[in-house]
Amino acid sequence: MEQNKDIADIQAAEATFQKKKKYILCYHSFSVNNFKKASVQIRKLAEAAGAPISIAVIPAFGAAPESEAEQFREELEKFVQEGYEIMLHGARHRADLSLKRSISGKLALLVSNNEAEFAGIDERFTQALLKRSLALWKAHGTGKPSGFIPPIWFGNKYLKEQALSIFDYYEDFHGIYQKVKGNVKKTSSSTLSFSILPTPLLGIAQTYACLRMLLPGGVHRLVFHDKDFRTIGEKRILNMVRYISTMREKIMYKDL
Repeated sequence: MEQNKDIADIQAAEATFQKKKKYILCYHSFSVNNFKKASVQIRKLAEAAGAPISIAVIPAFGAAPESEAEQFREELEKFVQEGYEIMLHGARHRADLSLKRSISGKLALLVSNNEAEFAGIDERFTQALLKRSLALWKAHGTGKPSGFIPPIWFGNKYLKEQALSIFDYYEDFHGIYQKVKGNVKKTSSSTLSFSILPTPLLGIAQTYACLRMLLPGGVHRLVFHDKDFRTIGEKRILNMVRYISTMREKIMYKDL
């Protein structure tokens, strides 16, 4: 009996330790162009994790027909009502190549295939593009997003401050930021993403993600895109989410 009690105490201690380790599960680049397929993928991720997840939304409609735009709005509203967390993910994700950029911004465009929308632009254009992102979002009429995630996590020296003047949370590749009593608080957080990696490295990246989650420290972000469901495969993605959810408690940005 005493031995059984010891085992129970050890299991309880292990469970408590695991609950102290947390992670965020976020689906990136939900848009009017992919929402039908992405909605299914998001709900499968949530089912594997056992709770609604965070969604990074591209608000631009582009040339989508009004019927598609309306369905997109309806799907967003469903997610909000079901308890999913919405993060704003740029205006249209693709960079405006006519804007003047710093050398680092130009390099970011090069490595991101022109996806780094905010990289290396000046203060005035950063503010204008951020306002455009918010205006596009407001056109959906689904309330205020929890935070802002720049496309490909490339920003500039003005974006964090400007984003935190509007949103509760902002993130870059190295961490998550929020304003607490007038000060900016940084939560240490690794970005575990796969979409820009070449296929031969995907297996290594998945193993690294699981090991990173196993180790203590940080509130790491596990990020999936539609592309990952083709390159990694749905079964492996969902198994990874289930496995990581046994090691860490899944939370949202608003739970930080």
